[in-house]
Amino acid sequence: MSKSVDFSSYYATPAEIKDFPNEPELQSTMDRLWDSGLDAANQAAIVSNPWTVDNQAPCSWYVNRKEVQLPLDSHIVEPVFWTAFPNRLKLYFSQTEKSPYGLSVQQVYHLADFADVTLSPYPANVPDKDPSNNGLPFKIPSKTCPNMSWQELQSTWQGYDPNGPRGWLDEYCEWAVTRNKDGKITKINFTCENPEYWYTLWKVSPSRVAELYTQLLDNGTTITVEDLQLKDANGELVIDPFTDAPAYNPLNKWNVGTIADSEKGGAVHLTSPPNTIGAEILLASQATLLRDLPAQQYNMQRLVCAGAFGRPYRNSDPHIGFQVNQVIKNLTVKAMLTNPLGLYLQAPDFSSYTFPAGTQLSDWFSIVRGRAALDDGESYDQILHMQFHAPEGFTLEDVTIGTTVEGGASGPSQQPQAIKYAGQIAETFKVGIAASAVPSEPSQKQQPLPNVIAKTSECNGYPAMVIAENVLNAMMAVNQNPPFVSFPAYLNRNTSYQNIVVQAGYVSPTGNVTQATVKACREDGSVDSNIIIVVNQVTNSNGTPVGGGSGNSAGYYNFFVTIHVEAGAESGLRGVIVKNPASTERPTPMPGLLYINV
Repeated sequence: MSKSVDFSSYYATPAEIKDFPNEPELQSTMDRLWDSGLDAANQAAIVSNPWTVDNQAPCSWYVNRKEVQLPLDSHIVEPVFWTAFPNRLKLYFSQTEKSPYGLSVQQVYHLADFADVTLSPYPANVPDKDPSNNGLPFKIPSKTCPNMSWQELQSTWQGYDPNGPRGWLDEYCEWAVTRNKDGKITKINFTCENPEYWYTLWKVSPSRVAELYTQLLDNGTTITVEDLQLKDANGELVIDPFTDAPAYNPLNKWNVGTIADSEKGGAVHLTSPPNTIGAEILLASQATLLRDLPAQQYNMQRLVCAGAFGRPYRNSDPHIGFQVNQVIKNLTVKAMLTNPLGLYLQAPDFSSYTFPAGTQLSDWFSIVRGRAALDDGESYDQILHMQFHAPEGFTLEDVTIGTTVEGGASGPSQQPQAIKYAGQIAETFKVGIAASAVPSEPSQKQQPLPNVIAKTSECNGYPAMVIAENVLNAMMAVNQNPPFVSFPAYLNRNTSYQNIVVQAGYVSPTGNVTQATVKACREDGSVDSNIIIVVNQVTNSNGTPVGGGSGNSAGYYNFFVTIHVEAGAESGLRGVIVKNPASTERPTPMPGLLYINV
């Protein structure tokens, strides 16, 4: 990464990737859409959640680079790293963590690769398996704050989440494994690419998306645009009214699950619901708020609970939040995420790997997309996609990880282990993100806040995303927990859009949700009369809205609306408000949910 990029107000693509190197017009469109999408996401992160909770907004110590005078006087970059293997799988299932499930290390790895594991005998002190759970079929305690407890009544335990076809891989790193007929690994694809980028790329060129799928998966199959298109429950093609073109299916057969072969499966981009760029940005923003905690309790677990950001016990969220918070607290600076903003895999630590004689590292490992630290000029890698692949005549079981540790008379206490699961590799590398310090005014001082608490009075709605009804229904038909994103919906002037859904959190003790109104707003908060939104129906929603869930106990509702954009509407981003007629608070717009095209 060059300083000229980080000192730019323009949001660069992840790892400064250029997917249209020979088509400058398409690359320009991609750059523009990505910049406006990240601008919207950063605006939304600063607003945070003033609607349904107290003490979580605004995040004025987080900075959108669009609002910063660049270059900065100093260039302080703070990378944050965490282990790629999901910590929550260990916490909830490993015998080393004293879980009543009592899984061995190998069984935990098996669970991560196959979404299930046979327990014989099945433990008597845990609930029965729940095969209906969308993801792992096990139940876990529902409480995580201030701490998780195995003593929690089993009647309150819930199905393991995040849900989805690989939802449990929730450290912003996901993988898909290819095995031979003997069950031995021949290839593993690891990815940390955010779904928002691929949604945006699809808007620019579906054919380029298909080409990249073919290149990245390298499974001997030419992947087509038709393979990636979203279809409804009847198998009919879904046309997105915002683009008037076939919608993208993020859980298409080539980007689903942890098992891959020549007919299905693969890992091109992240699909676990919390593994989005929007969630990452919101987490970083909310972590800039200092908390009124006793000094001895100012730690990762207490902070993530007090601030209600991210998820306790993940490797990622508590580490990101605590490290960003400490920089703000100790240096009295503001923070912004470093350009090019993204999540990045770090190359594995190969010091404990042993490869077969006559082979070398490059025979087994390659960076497929992104760049290493030596190439980007920084102290951390910006790898988006990396692959382990066995040379002809070998499998990954021919590679071992670990060293021999001598024991007593019974033999070594530790020995190198052959690679049988992707998780063994994920334990040897990290995922990273970087934040940049932004000087604050000398007179500025942040007052620590008490814990986030849910509002119980009449509140204005928390707009989470705008999506076409047919796209929403089709995505939910593919899987109950798809990777929704909250990038802007792009609208044309002098056009009406029917059957659009505004999903929003809403608190109303009097149950007046059907009386709420929805409006489009300019950046200054004023209602834009050139965008007319009419609410036609309101229904309950069981979906997981993007950007929600940060301490939010509100119910979620689908507002079915018609949007008409007048010919005189100015181009650019617009926010959305959902006004509760009984609320005494001035409605705050959720920025960037709409974009009026030029």
